Amino acid sequence: MRKFLKDTQINLWMGLRLISFRPCGSPSFVINGDQIAVLMLIDLALTIAISYLSTLPEPLFNTYALPDYFFRQLISWLLIFIIAKFWKKSWPFLATGIVILNTTAPVLDLIIGINKYVQNHTSNPTASPYSALNLFIVLAYLYLYVILWRVFYIASNHQKALASVALLTLIFSGGLQTRVFGETTDFWYHPDPEDNEDDDRWAEYRKMDAEQLMYRQPDILSAALQTLTPQRKHLSELFFIGFAGYASEDVFSKEVAFAKNMLDTRFGAQGHSINLVNHLHTRDNIPLANATNLAATLKRIGSIMDKDEDVLMLYMTSHGSRDHRFAVSFWPLALNDITPEKLRAMLDNAGIKWRVIIVSACYSGGFIKALESDDTLIATAAAADKTSFGCGTASEFTYFGEAVFKDLLPHDYAIIAALKKAQITISEREKREGIEASLPQLFVGKAIEGKLESLGKEIGARVCGGGESDKTTC
Repeated sequence: MRKFLKDTQINLWMGLRLISFRPCGSPSFVINGDQIAVLMLIDLALTIAISYLSTLPEPLFNTYALPDYFFRQLISWLLIFIIAKFWKKSWPFLATGIVILNTTAPVLDLIIGINKYVQNHTSNPTASPYSALNLFIVLAYLYLYVILWRVFYIASNHQKALASVALLTLIFSGGLQTRVFGETTDFWYHPDPEDNEDDDRWAEYRKMDAEQLMYRQPDILSAALQTLTPQRKHLSELFFIGFAGYASEDVFSKEVAFAKNMLDTRFGAQGHSINLVNHLHTRDNIPLANATNLAATLKRIGSIMDKDEDVLMLYMTSHGSRDHRFAVSFWPLALNDITPEKLRAMLDNAGIKWRVIIVSACYSGGFIKALESDDTLIATAAAADKTSFGCGTASEFTYFGEAVFKDLLPHDYAIIAALKKAQITISEREKREGIEASLPQLFVGKAIEGKLESLGKEIGARVCGGGESDKTTC
């Protein structure tokens, strides 16, 4: 044990001499398997400690950093081994290179640690390319490369060409690893405020009495359906159902709330509109968005509307799958997704003739074939094989919902024209942002084209000229 400690002390002392450019040579280091192992453990301990200090005050340990650390160590050792094979005295080069690398590795750890500490504790430290931090980083890495070259120079018994090749190979390997595997995984990291918010949100889900919520649905739905009023005779009117299917992302509930309020005000749909929403904050007073409630709502609207005069607009917003299933999710409730065929059956059973079906979801173009008819308009946020954009808790709208309900329909009673403009608007936005085109789809049945044209003119004249609404909506 005494010899082991003495050998470790010698190697660490020689490492200090090497990084301070003091005279030292390969024979000065103690080369054996024990020293390789202990120096690697010392480097690991220092890496963890420096990472911890650089992420204070509330660091969290990342267990995934361990396999990443050993994987990158293995690659470095293999590279040194391959380089050593090109030199006639491969073992001395291999052993000396590994030992010296492990004695100088803390220098790299310290540089990275200082850099991360400054980044974590300074507001916008790299705003200027000539900032003190950037200058420090450049100088630090230049110093590191010089040290690494000296490592290989000593290990190769003062062969400059071999040392240069080894250094360049190591630098190239590091860049390649970053490109293929990403940045080095830190052992410690700052807690993300969004993670804390997610944890709080899932805690609310766990506290939810799912059984009671499901048993209360008939009462909640019945109360909501009672607010729907029958159509007025001799008028063509718009009925609206908003369906926000995915509970854990706020954007869907926000969209249907905005759409309902806008249509109530601008299209005179107040008393003819209802939302079905999956969301924690609305679960006690707004019916859930599930297939059972949707079918019941469609039947109720079908019974109070004039089937020849009135038009239903159904807006469904959620995630979608490649096999064209519309996601209906409110964990821990076990809810069924909605397929195009299932939705068609609900509409047919409700006896609703004039239908405007707007589906905002990935791959939603797959709904068109099953729903199309002469009396139906179907607009989807994406083609059958494309994704759409804008979902997420932080978003106010999906791209499609924003274009249709926020940007266009508030200024246009012509529903078909607004939906066609939405296709152009979204295409231009996606080009600007450099993302793959979602290719929103629009199917317009022969009969409903004329119906929607006359409906838009009638509602526009009634709302703007008949005193049903504030003139600012016209």
